Parts: sequence; structure tokens; C-alpha cells
Amino acid sequence: MEKSLKKDIIINRLPVVIYFILIFVALMVIISAVAPVSNHEPKTTDTYSDFSTGWLNCEESEASLDHLSGTTVIHRTITAADCNKTLFFFAKTSNIKVFIDGVCQYKNKHFCSQFFGKTPGALFVNVLIPAESDGKLLEIEIENPYKDDDSAKLDEMYIGDISDIIQFQQQKRFHPFCLSFIIMVMGVVMLLLFIPPTRQKMVGIEFVNLGVTAFVAGLYLTTDGRYLQLVFGDAHIYHVIAETAMRLATPLFLIFLSQMYDSYSKRISTILCVIGEIAFVVCFIDEITGIMDYHETLFLVHVVFVISMLFILVSTIKGIVKAPKENIYHNIGCIVFSFMAMTDVIVLWRGTGRETSYFIRLGILIFFFMEIVQIMKKFLASYQRNIKNELLSRLAYHDGLTDLLNRTSYIEKVKELEDDETPYMLIAIYDVNNLKKVNDTMGHQKGDEMIKRVADVMSASLGKYGQCYRIGGDEFVFISTKPDIETVFMNASKKMMDNLGCITDGNNIVPITAAMGYTVQNDNSTKDINEIIREAEIQGCMRKALYEASEGLVHFTQSSILPF
Repeated sequence: MEKSLKKDIIINRLPVVIYFILIFVALMVIISAVAPVSNHEPKTTDTYSDFSTGWLNCEESEASLDHLSGTTVIHRTITAADCNKTLFFFAKTSNIKVFIDGVCQYKNKHFCSQFFGKTPGALFVNVLIPAESDGKLLEIEIENPYKDDDSAKLDEMYIGDISDIIQFQQQKRFHPFCLSFIIMVMGVVMLLLFIPPTRQKMVGIEFVNLGVTAFVAGLYLTTDGRYLQLVFGDAHIYHVIAETAMRLATPLFLIFLSQMYDSYSKRISTILCVIGEIAFVVCFIDEITGIMDYHETLFLVHVVFVISMLFILVSTIKGIVKAPKENIYHNIGCIVFSFMAMTDVIVLWRGTGRETSYFIRLGILIFFFMEIVQIMKKFLASYQRNIKNELLSRLAYHDGLTDLLNRTSYIEKVKELEDDETPYMLIAIYDVNNLKKVNDTMGHQKGDEMIKRVADVMSASLGKYGQCYRIGGDEFVFISTKPDIETVFMNASKKMMDNLGCITDGNNIVPITAAMGYTVQNDNSTKDINEIIREAEIQGCMRKALYEASEGLVHFTQSSILPF
């Protein structure tokens, strides 16, 4: 019985494990197959070359491409080697115009129309240098619309075959994109696991909270990593999605932690969530009204984010001090994530890294992996408790040999019917014949087979109409509270008797029969349940005596199961 219960639980929960294994295996295979062997950036190839040097400013001195404020114009003279090639570069928090001999060759969409933001955010620019451009002046105008801000810059500037340049840029960003995409897919899978087609939920509410958080965090990292812009073209929508998801991720993360673990103060978590959501609403209003955009409120967002990370770090350490052996995987994930997240903020504001969100991307992936392990560990412990409780319940209320309800269940059912004063019921009592004969001549194993045979046939024939009980060695009871069940019961009971068959050890054959008595209680009856049971028992005893008087040679017939 215990093995059967464990098997059922394993089968019901197996999709959880299978889903995650398939996701990780499939995505890792894709990464290994498609990603480049090396991620080192070549400065010069046969098809394109570095183009970041040789630029001059208005004073004809060497121009800086980093930390630009206001409006900056840089220029250089086009050579014959540059003609009929494509100029490619990355522009950050700026609006761009490109001129050749004063003629505008490129301007980003903001100069035309843009609903959100003063700049496109992350922008990849590519401009074809015409064949007849030798000796002409190439100018790039970089407009930083943010006052007292030097965040604008040009980076990764190349000239050459645009397809090879973009391919290299895509390959370089493929690994980070895959990590981000894995996080988002993990979130979707967790949500799908909570909404199966069956009524039984495969996972708890913990997976819903974690799934929403993972999806939003993955959505931010996926759209912020610039890979999509390279694949599908420069789209301002990616910038808007990334900034929106970033502001939503932190409150969701805090809600998840405060709901899951006692070490995180619900009061402080609520305060930080409210502050974060207020900041989000204010930012959104400022954005659509043109007062400020996401970049101008980024400092406030990062302050709230760092405070939240410090709160998580302190709460995690408190939890470790209080209960060092509890939630080990969660604690490791939180510590790693909080440190990496704050490191990413420091790197961003120092301007030392080209790619944003590198550390936080890795930290989130580690956290969610550790959290899944922690939750699955919790589920396994819950499964074991459920198995134990189920076993105890079955031992208390089920017969160990036949798996029918036992005498304890029968007594409780009788008490329930007595208290409820059920207007209609049918009670039938079966007494198996020849059990002692089988035990004496064939052994107790054959006797047990005989009892199990009766139980199986009884359950198959009568189980859908009511409840079947084994209340003694060879005694069975059937109880039904369905109205007008008598005719159906008679036919089903006759079918049961006809299907009992016989028991044999190879030398002896003993037919399996039973003496039965039943009584019906209806609206017109004034009998209590004890009187009904006694009547059924008396009928059964009389039929038992009739069978024994016939020396067991007469089979149970339709007439013999009719009430007296």
C-alpha cells in the first residue's frame, strides 16, 4: 500500500521535474551549439575594422567618445578605403545625426516622433558611406538632452561589412541573452505548472509568486541586453519595456520574499513596495507629460533598489543567525544575488562597463535556481508528510487485506446516519460462505484470496451506488443513501453473486457464495438505524442457515436474496 501511494505521488509530481529538466537541457544545447567559442572582441578583421580613433572636435583636437554632455559634434575626413562601407556604432542616452559634407545621412527616430523618452536609450547606428565620398567631411552630432549629465557616449565603432559586424555583435551578446531568456522561461513554466488542465495543482502558490517575479525580471534583462535590437532592428519599445519591468521587478521580489519567509519583515517590505510603486507611477506620468523620462529618474530607482537589496541582505543574515540549518539554498541565493545586484549598480554609475546588468543577470539566475531547489525541498518534505498522513488514514479507516472501508469507518458512518436522520437508506449485510472450509482444507492464503475476490467483485458491482465495508473476517456491508435504489441494488447484487466464481488449489474447488440480508429505510418508515441493521442481520443469518442446511450444494439464487 505504501509503495502504491508513493508511486501515485511521484507520478502526479513528475511533470514538475520533467519540465525544468527539458527546459535547461534544451536551452543549454542551443547555447553550446550557436554561441561562439570565444567572446573576445577583435579590433580588426578582413571585413571590418575599428573606427574609434582619429575623430576631432570643433577645436581640431582629438575628440572623446565618452562622458558627453550637451551637444557635441565630432568629425573626420573620409578616405578612399572608407568608401562603400558601413559605419557602425553604439550610442547611449543620446540623439544622433550623421552628416557627409553637411548633408544629413541619418537621424534617429526621436528627431521625427517618439512617444516615450527624450532619447531611444540604447541605439545601434549604421550608415552607408557612398562610393563617391572620398575626401568629404564625415560628422556625427551627439545630443545629450539631460542637463548636468555626461552619460552620453559612442562605443563599439566599426567600419566595414555591416552583416559581419552585426553577426559579431549578436554572437557577443548571445550568452547574456540566453541567460536572461532562461529566467523568463522559468517564470512562464512556473505559472503554467500552477494552471494544469486537472483540478489538482502540481505546485503551490509559492511557484506563482516566484514565477511572476522571474518572468518580470527575465523580461527586463532580455529587453535590456541589446540583443533584440540587433536581431530585429532598433526599436524604442525594448527600452520602454526594460525600464518598466525593472521598476516592477523589485516590489514583486519583495512580496515574494515576505510571503515565503518569516525573516523578511512584512511591514518594511510593504513600505519599500509602496515607495517603489509610487516612484513607478510618478515616473510614468512624468514620461507621458514630457517632464522627465526614465533616465532622469534612474537615480531614485537605484536608491530604492539598493535599499531593498540591503534589506534583503540584512534579513537573510538575521535568518541565518536565528536558524542556520533552515532555508540553506534560499539564503545562499539571496546573498549572492544581493551582492551582485549592488555591484552592477556601482559598475553602472562608475561607467566602467559596456554591458549593463551583467552581474545582476548572473545573480538572478543563481537565485532562482537555488530558490527552485529550496521550494522543491519543501515540497518533498510535504510529500513525505502527506504519504505518512495518507498511510495513517488508510490504516485507521481501511481494511488492510481488501482496501475496503473497515469497521471503524462503518461505525462512524452509522453514527453519521443516525445524527443526520437520513430519510432514505439501504443497508445490506453479506456473510461469505465456506471461509472456514477453505482455510482448513486449502490454507489461510487461499482464504485471503477468497475474501479479496469478494471485496473486488463487490466494489466493482456496488461501489458506484454506495459505500462498501469489511466489518469482520467474512462479513461485508453495503450502505447507500440514494433514493429509489432498491431495484438497481437487486440487479447489481445478483450480478455480484454471479461473478464471485470459485476458489481452487488444484485439487479442490469451492464455490464462492454469500448469504445476504438487506433493509430499506424510506420516508414512511419510523425505524431507527439500529433496527434497520438488526433486520438486515436477521435476514442474513436466516439465509446463512439455509445455505448450511443444504450442505453448500445449492448455489445462491435470485429467490434467495429476496427479503422475507
